[in-house]
Amino acid sequence: MSQDPNEHFGRYELLSQMGRGGMAETWRARLVAAAGVTKLVLIKKVLPEFANDEAFISMFISEARISASLSHGNVAQVFDFGRVDGQYFLAMELVDGQPLHRILKRAARTGMPQLPIPLATYIALEMCRGLHYAHMRTDEKGTPLGIVHRDISPDNVLISYEGQVKIVDFGIAKARMLRNFDTEPGVIRGKYLYFSPEQARGQQVDARTDVWATGLVLYEMLCGQPPVTGNQAVVLSRMAHGEFPAPRQLRKDLPSALNEVVMKALSVDMSLRYESANAFAEALGSFLYSYAPRFSTMNLAYLLRSLYREDLLQDGREMPVPATFVEELKVWRGSDGAAPSAPTIRVPSVSPSATAKAPSGKGRWGLLAGVGVLALAAAAIPWLPSSKVPESRVVPPSPVTPVRIQEDAGAPRPTRPPETATPVTPPPEVVAAESIANYPDVTFVRMDSRRHVFRVPLDLVAFARLDSAVTYQFWSTSQAEAAGSTAVMEPMPRWSPPVYYLISGEAVRPEAREGIIGRQPLKIQGARAISLFTLGDPTEEDLKSEQVYLKEVHVDSERRFTFHPEPMRISPSKGYLLRGLEPRQTYVLSLLGMGEGVFLRGRSQDPAAQVACIEWRPDDVGMGSRDDARAYAVEPLQFLLAEWREVKVRGIRGLRCGFLDDSLFDNEGEAELRITPWDPKRPKAPELLKGTPAEEAERLAARALRLARAGQNQDAYLLAEDCLSHDPHKANCLLLSGDMQARLGKVKGALERYRTFVQVYPTHPMSPSVRQLIAEHSRTGVLQVPASASSRNPE
Repeated sequence: MSQDPNEHFGRYELLSQMGRGGMAETWRARLVAAAGVTKLVLIKKVLPEFANDEAFISMFISEARISASLSHGNVAQVFDFGRVDGQYFLAMELVDGQPLHRILKRAARTGMPQLPIPLATYIALEMCRGLHYAHMRTDEKGTPLGIVHRDISPDNVLISYEGQVKIVDFGIAKARMLRNFDTEPGVIRGKYLYFSPEQARGQQVDARTDVWATGLVLYEMLCGQPPVTGNQAVVLSRMAHGEFPAPRQLRKDLPSALNEVVMKALSVDMSLRYESANAFAEALGSFLYSYAPRFSTMNLAYLLRSLYREDLLQDGREMPVPATFVEELKVWRGSDGAAPSAPTIRVPSVSPSATAKAPSGKGRWGLLAGVGVLALAAAAIPWLPSSKVPESRVVPPSPVTPVRIQEDAGAPRPTRPPETATPVTPPPEVVAAESIANYPDVTFVRMDSRRHVFRVPLDLVAFARLDSAVTYQFWSTSQAEAAGSTAVMEPMPRWSPPVYYLISGEAVRPEAREGIIGRQPLKIQGARAISLFTLGDPTEEDLKSEQVYLKEVHVDSERRFTFHPEPMRISPSKGYLLRGLEPRQTYVLSLLGMGEGVFLRGRSQDPAAQVACIEWRPDDVGMGSRDDARAYAVEPLQFLLAEWREVKVRGIRGLRCGFLDDSLFDNEGEAELRITPWDPKRPKAPELLKGTPAEEAERLAARALRLARAGQNQDAYLLAEDCLSHDPHKANCLLLSGDMQARLGKVKGALERYRTFVQVYPTHPMSPSVRQLIAEHSRTGVLQVPASASSRNPE
């Protein structure tokens, strides 16, 4: 039989040879069926010189028998088996991708010797699912077949360009149904580097041998090398006696929880190993989705497409990879780009009298000061951990505390990159020319939701595996305040930095995702996981730990997490740098979503533009005056700037600001950040800066309604009042203001808004119910709080 491409092999047309090794070769082929039906397949056939090798032919036939009985998404399907011109062959599923061993080599050559932790975990998880299926297969009578692969290695794991993981080559698998292929004691089959101890001794094996081998593959993906190398005798002896380092000794940033999972799979004593591939899969899944709640299988596909981009292009294939993912690859390879530009604020001269009259503010930490802030740390991928921290700062959680993924000892502290020396002028197209001409002291900065992001590393999850259908209460022992404040904010002495949270969950409203933890319990809904963190550069102080509590509403038991500030600190070095502020001047900061707004969870949720900001201090602070030297004795000013609230700040030289998120792939939109020197005598800017009164009222009404739905009654009330300042008779703002004041116990104000509504809109469909509320209050003295503000739709 000719082996030239495009020659027919029975019903198959051979297209190109894919591999040749050992006693068999593989071909890319096309099945040619009746009526012009074709299907691409992989042909695996025995080389002619081994056609008479009975042992190999027996093994090849066993692969056909076993594989043909398997049908699972993580096992390459066998379609056909036969013999043509004396050559046995298998027709198998053609996996459009690459074997894992080639992927690891290609990744290492491109600067990524170790796979990102979630990707490696996911690949092992999918392997376990396919193996468990094979292990549990029965015949038509329900009798277990006892299939064991016994040759699990990176060579026998295929990954497609769509992110699928497939196990292949059951050629030396043992099945009880194949009585003529039972391994004799002392006979070793498979690749010795991945032998389990019992397999190395030539003993009987079961499904736990595949668990061991999968653990070794995971070890190699995480560490970039197998645990033991050398000749066969050395490897078999050391592995059989458990004489190899734990993966965390080779990869310092490996979470201890995953280290324990791998070492259990590699237990020399079979009784201590995972009893099944399914048990191993459950442990891996539990870790993965607490470590990276928003992990997407497409990340594996994007990695493969990026690694093999040139190969694909040579074949005339251009498979899409998001631009954000290409940028993230640079971070994995240790070649992160430069920090964002640093525009200098051009500060107009301010008279001493005006400065003296600016309110000093005692620095109450308010709702804005307390909503979550993060920086894009060393990890830019949605599920990659941040930069390492010293071991001395890490305190292991107690048995009653949910497991927190920690980082290892000896890692260098993150360093602050040099600041950009050249000022960058904001783009002139950001605002209308007339507004710039009339107010030259207003600085306009365009914030990009994909570039200017403070990202939360997902190893900072403190509470995992939450029930999104349950309502929780959330609080801490922190002295921080979560309530809003209208005072001017400035740096202030603190015993410890504020503790922030980020809630993961598709049902969480955008306005309720992040915040600062205080003593007042917060109600959260739709949560799947909660991350905790502080923001700022590392300090030398041994900061005090805090207790954070979580409990289900109407349930007595509660969960507790001991929060340690330094190990869970995020560097702000990647934020958008705004510098050139005058410490004696008070500034007003505001944010406005541009166009359709900012979407940080895709368009399935409402837009919600808000950026986190932390004070920036020049490297030379402390070299000049006593005031500058004293600056380092206080915590940096931190706050969240949202569309629905202006913030006044004083006493700072610059800010780093960015959107708060744990992923970039679904981010869209931009927002405009405005910095204006504040003078109490100066009139407000005209509506040109915000839009017409009707447009601004509509914008405020929409955001007030979203806040009301998220349960943020105080902010919703303030926004509704702002809406009425632009349009005093806007129907939904009158109702929202009344509803929120009723919820807040402001009965007099609520009645005033309700009466205005029925007076202005006597025939409105909502007027009868509002009149009923007013009449009920007149009769009983009680104002019934509306059941749901979100159910009202007056316009």
